[in-house]
Amino acid sequence: MPTKEPPATEDDYDVIVVGSGLGGLAAAAFLAKFGRRVLVAEKAQGIGGYAHAFRAGERYYDPAIHVVPGAAEGGTIDVLLRYLDVREMCEFVESDALYRVVIDDDVLDAPFGSEAFIAAHTALFPHEEAGIRGFFGLCEKFLEEAHQVPLQLSPQELGAAVEKFPTLFGNRMPTLGDVMDRFIEDPRCKAFCSAGWPYMGLPPSQLSFELFARFLYTQMHGLYHCKGGFQHLVKAFTTAIERDGGKIVTNSGVEKIVVRDGRTEGVVLAGGQELRAPVVISNADATHTFHDLVGLEHLPKAYHRRLRSLKGSMSMFVVYAATTLDIAAAGGAHETFIYDSHDHDANFAGFSAGEAPATVVVVPTLLDPSLGPPGEHLVTSTALAPYEGPEPWAELKPKLEAKYLDLIERLYPGFKDKLTFVSSSTPLTLERFTGNHRGAAYGWENTPAQAGSKRLTYHTPIEGLYLSGHWAQAASALRVIVSGSHTAQQILRADGVTDVGPEL
Repeated sequence: MPTKEPPATEDDYDVIVVGSGLGGLAAAAFLAKFGRRVLVAEKAQGIGGYAHAFRAGERYYDPAIHVVPGAAEGGTIDVLLRYLDVREMCEFVESDALYRVVIDDDVLDAPFGSEAFIAAHTALFPHEEAGIRGFFGLCEKFLEEAHQVPLQLSPQELGAAVEKFPTLFGNRMPTLGDVMDRFIEDPRCKAFCSAGWPYMGLPPSQLSFELFARFLYTQMHGLYHCKGGFQHLVKAFTTAIERDGGKIVTNSGVEKIVVRDGRTEGVVLAGGQELRAPVVISNADATHTFHDLVGLEHLPKAYHRRLRSLKGSMSMFVVYAATTLDIAAAGGAHETFIYDSHDHDANFAGFSAGEAPATVVVVPTLLDPSLGPPGEHLVTSTALAPYEGPEPWAELKPKLEAKYLDLIERLYPGFKDKLTFVSSSTPLTLERFTGNHRGAAYGWENTPAQAGSKRLTYHTPIEGLYLSGHWAQAASALRVIVSGSHTAQQILRADGVTDVGPEL
């Protein structure tokens, strides 16, 4: 495996990674394995970004990541952790089902597996069976074709690909709502078929069909919780980085990415220390990266226009709670979407107005009782929220917290009477801990105009500067991990390395 000579001084590195989210950690671990001297600089006290957990007494909360696909043997995460020689550090527990949906008095338990998933929907809406099968069949065909098309195509290859793969190229620009309308008439049926949309930040009328199909069918084959919490996954990456000579520093925010004559030369940390490196990977918010760390004067005008045209996603309001109610005995599900209405545009408008029309309720202790003290269940409520609410967050926060506790109570009567802990975080909290502009939860908005090749790529117009994370990939824990690996592989190929490890 190729290696490089050690740098001349302690301030010299081969690669500096700005931010320690999963994308940055994956990139750093990959590069350290190839002998690169890597530094990960994190401004916060803890590492892991959205995967950084916190404790409240004996309770262990994952703030944003609850399950991931690809952890079974041969899956993407399994392959990567084995390649980094840290697979034994993570024990994964399979979830009981994909999710549960509750709208009014109707309940749907969505199982794993394409046929079982379709059957669950047709059981609730038998009059729409043909449409349901047609819609989800299109999703499956779309992904089947997508997996056969190379990431980069010449103009000649593109023409042939469009003719060969009509489902893929004919459905990249519609919204999820547009595609459902071709197959399904019943609005309630549409609402159940698209119930997972809050995890992508937009209602079906605005959400990219392509991104929804990729997201849903990636999860269709199983979701896994990391036993003990996802901090163990973070620890696996940090172990790989440090074992192979890399370094991670916390409380060390990057104030500037040094660019001279169109190429990266390193970074300046808070306090003024300059560290040199020919390659910098920003795992930070793309707006912050280019506006504040790089400086727009270093960008070509076309790239600046493209950056300005991209719009960030909404933020989140998260409630962390614990209760002595026996949720398992009450038939609880690990993950439940509960809605006030089957009108997802109305639900989204409610989120945008700082209301509480729906939420995703996760009970991680149903899969992993070790996360809390005996006799307690941990419960989180995650919902979209505007950065600027109808009133200051100091006043709105307790009101929204109470409303989301009421939604959980609707699912599990007696939950509130047996509360043992409650806390919540607002978009301001997300912005403070992640640095994401206006607390964006999912990177860029997942519209058709910002999907796939229309997003920023890993490589930037500044030589030696790369991106990783959900600003260069659609948001999900799996995709940001893959993005870090892909960023590292691009850097290695640019360095002349031919065998760059597994293609994830």
